[in-house]
Formats: sequence, structure tokens, C-alpha cells
Amino acid sequence: MSQASRDVTVVVPFRDVQNFFSEFLASVAAQTAFSRAHVILVDNGSTDHSVGIASEFAGLYPNVDLVAQPHGRAGDARNMGMDMAATPYIVFWDADDIVPERSLEVLRNTIIKTRATVVVGREKHVPKPVKAPWHKYFGKNVKTVDSVVDIPDLIHSASCWNKIFDLDLLRSQGIRFGTGTAFEDAYVSIPALLLAERISLVDAPVYEYRRRGDGTSVMDTLWDLPQNYADQLVMLEYLAAMREQLTPYQQETLERFLIRSMQGFLLRAPRILSESECRQLFERCRALYWGITSESFVRSTNDTRHRLPYLALHFGDFDLFHRPASVLGPVYGREADLYVDYPGTSWALPLTKVTSVPARIEGIAAGDGGTAVVHGRFSVNGIPDELLEKIELQVWFERSGKTLPAVNHGQLHDRTGQGGAAFSVTLDPREFPAGAFPVRLVVCTRGRNVSRPCGVSPGVAQQPPVAGFHGLTRIATEGSDARLVIESTQA
Repeated sequence: MSQASRDVTVVVPFRDVQNFFSEFLASVAAQTAFSRAHVILVDNGSTDHSVGIASEFAGLYPNVDLVAQPHGRAGDARNMGMDMAATPYIVFWDADDIVPERSLEVLRNTIIKTRATVVVGREKHVPKPVKAPWHKYFGKNVKTVDSVVDIPDLIHSASCWNKIFDLDLLRSQGIRFGTGTAFEDAYVSIPALLLAERISLVDAPVYEYRRRGDGTSVMDTLWDLPQNYADQLVMLEYLAAMREQLTPYQQETLERFLIRSMQGFLLRAPRILSESECRQLFERCRALYWGITSESFVRSTNDTRHRLPYLALHFGDFDLFHRPASVLGPVYGREADLYVDYPGTSWALPLTKVTSVPARIEGIAAGDGGTAVVHGRFSVNGIPDELLEKIELQVWFERSGKTLPAVNHGQLHDRTGQGGAAFSVTLDPREFPAGAFPVRLVVCTRGRNVSRPCGVSPGVAQQPPVAGFHGLTRIATEGSDARLVIESTQA
């Protein structure tokens, strides 16, 4: 096929990927629309045999070019390939992944047919699947919308490799990859989604993203490297500067990305960064998130523990951000809900509402004088483990008429790797009727007491019952919830 008939450019940066490169290139050559593509392989400073593999591949096909961009990072290489592109459409793939054979055909045909400026396809993560918030938008047919505000969670699809772009959109809006930095994809994908005149989603597997798991990719060390925190913040500040040119609806959609994509970094920063680095991060994030509503933070975060850093930013409370156990009270009950006890204003209530109280029964044993001792573990999402021991507990055995005081043992430091705190409750089976009683942990607060169902640790239901002259007592399960079973009683 002649050069004039090529209508899509495939840009592939690579650096030291010799263990994956041949497999990737084979998947490129197998594309059903390969002849319509101009493939640009950009060496990003390889020191292994990757250049030789690329050179051999380029020698086989007239529509493949090999160029070098030894300085900078993947974003610099992608920009170089984009500057070389002379086709209406462009895709960006990574050299350590796999591309299903119809990917390019599906993406190309969809962008032409729908006249979209961005097309997003379904991606597959290997070896471990990932469920992303935008996956819910995919259906059996191609879905086309006029703006990302119509499918706002799509804004979290920040990677470029599952998309095809109208090259004129990127060039006319000055959209380019971040240079010399990680997370360079978002510099292109997020502005393109926000400014696209039309977006299509095609429910076809267009990309297989490989998690190497060998520590050589950004995702393998995402939370561990201080530089990632700096790069993430710079990227978000760059995107936040777009706010003035966006409509209110586009601004709200952008805020979803600004919040969600930083929550993991803010949660872990006190463990990874020095205190001075944390203070710098804190002050810059205060400016970044100023004026955003508490409801927006709730909508774009996973749970209470991810929300508390944003609460700290809003109130300028660095201690809450860096050492929350020194600031927080344990917990407060209001109606049927629990709240992290923080002396803020009503603005804070949506962020302090506790999303979960994981509690599980770990076993049952014979106690003194014919009693049985049930023991378990619990945590309160958003409450540091060192504060859990301050919480007063009871255990409610539903339908038995019994609510008994529990002993809160706090953290058991001899059990490494387990978070939360331990609790136990002693009961006399002779005081119970025969039957099965759902077990609920009651969290006692200076407001209302609030109960949550207890689950069961694996294997507990198979433990032998506690036997005594009063009968048999054991823990069973119904669904995922614990039941105290009194099989018989004797006076």
C-alpha cells in the first residue's frame, strides 16, 4: 500500500525492553490494518538489545521507521513521534505490551465512522485484571457522546494506549506529552478528553497492558518513590491551569480527576516523604484543591481514610495530614452512622462519615466456669489503629436479648502484618435460648451507639464447638456474617 494511503500513525517509544519487544512487535505486524499505518519506533536511550530488535523489524517493513530520542523520558519520545506524524489519526503504544490483532482496525474504523476526535477502547490488564470506573460505560455497541461531561468518570482513563486521537485536535490545542517526567500520558489524554468535540467508546479489547512486576516500570513502584509524588503534583497543577478555559461542567469533570488521582499519594505521603517535603506537598495541594466542595471530594475518593487528607487541606491542619492520631478523637455516632470525631464545621461531615467498620470473629474457646469466649478483630475506616483501643465496645447477639460488654485489647503487636485491634466477649451459654444469633459489634460513642455485623475469619466455622454440661456452642456463618449457635442448653 502506498504512503499516501496510510492514515494512522503508531508511535512506540522504547527503552531496555528486550525481554518483551519481539512479542510486542509481532502483535503490531499482525494488525489487520497494519498496511494503513506508519509505525514510528523511538529509541529512548536503550542500553540492551532493544535497538537491534527494532532495527531488524524496521528493515522488514517499508512503513516502519526507527528514530532515536536518547534524552528525556517516554513523553519526549512520544512528542518526537507525534511531530513526525503526517496522518489524520495517531495512536501511542508501549513496547512491553500486547495489541490484539484487530485493535488498529477497530479504532481507525470507529473514529472515521463516528467522526469523533477521541475514541476509547476497552483495555485488559495482565496478569491481574483491573476494574476501572469508566468500564461501566462500555456496552455492546459503539457509544458516542458530544462531551466527556456526559460520561464524567471517563476522565479517569488517563492512559493513552487504549485510544486513537484526531491529530488535528492535539496540534490545534497544543496538547503534548509531559517531558522529563512520569505520568506523561495524562498531559495528553486528559486535555484531549476535556476538549474533544466528540468521543466514542468501542467495547472491543484494543490493548493488553502488562504489569511487569519486576520493579522496572512506574506502576511497580508507584507509591514508593518520592519523585513520583513530585511528578504527580506537577502534572495535576498543569492540568488545573486549564480550569479558566473550561465550562463549569468541564471543570467539575476535571476536578474528579484531580481528586481521585492524588488520593493514594496523599494517604501515603507521611510514610514516604520527610516532614519538610510533606509540608511543601501540603501547601501546594491546598492551593490546588481550594474551593472544591466536600461533596466532590466524597464522590471522587474511595473511603474515609482517603478523604481525611482533603479534610486536612481544607482546614489547613497539617497535623491532621501528617500525624492524624494526634488530632482525631476516636468516633462519634449520629443516627445509624459513625463519624470520625474531628472539631470541624458542617462542611466536614461528608468527609468524616465512616464508610466501613470491618469486624470479624476469629474463634471461640472455653472460658472459666462453663463460659465461652468469642474473640475477633475490628477496625474503623479512617481511624488510625493506635486510636482504636480508646473505643468502647459491646457485642450484640441479635434475637437473643443479649448485648454484652466486650474487652477492647487494642493492637496486638505480636501479630505482625495484621491491622486493626482485637476484642473479646465472654458469654454464658446457659443464659441463652437454643438457636442461631447474628453477631454484631456495637461501637459505643458519646453520641449514639452504632452496630455493624461481624464477619468470620476463614476456618472458624470448621472449628470444633465449645462443649460443656450446658450443651454445645459454636460459631457458624450465614452468607458472610457470623452466627452464634447454641445447640442445646441444660439448667
